[in-house]
Amino acid sequence: MKLKRFLLRYYPPGIILEYDKGGNLRTKSIDLLDLTPETNPDELFAEIRQSEPLITESRADQVKQLIVRLQQKQVQHDHHKFCFSKELKAHILPLTNVAFDKSGSRFITGSYDRTCRVWDTASGTELHKLEGHRNVVYTVAFNNPYGDKIATGSFDKTCKLWCAETGKCFHTFVDIRQK
Repeated sequence: MKLKRFLLRYYPPGIILEYDKGGNLRTKSIDLLDLTPETNPDELFAEIRQSEPLITESRADQVKQLIVRLQQKQVQHDHHKFCFSKELKAHILPLTNVAFDKSGSRFITGSYDRTCRVWDTASGTELHKLEGHRNVVYTVAFNNPYGDKIATGSFDKTCKLWCAETGKCFHTFVDIRQK
């Protein structure tokens, strides 16, 4: 086993070890649930070193720096107030599914009303209404990471491929077993 790199997890506090074992990249978590700003990094390193064979003495300074960064994050006071809230009412029947594009700037909703809608996340405005299914739309997805197409699936035994920019249906895939 060979240690490749460390990853920090701020909440709950911990250090992730990324290592190579027989040609396979694996990860292991070291949970630091009892970490406080008063914790002595040298003592904590000694405990970690004793229980984790992947961490050698040559990595001492690096691990201690990670511990200090976690402690600094604990005392950091972010005064963020999240108050953006919007209620969207466009479907006449309940939703079945929601999916965001990779950037989070748009999302799709599918509904029992047999339609899908594409929304702008920031403004809450409807960009497109995707119509054409003859039954409940039960699944929706963007083709991430590009986000230029949308796939929808329905209980009408069809899957439709749409243009995310225009709302135009490119193709309808039909389950041939239904015939």
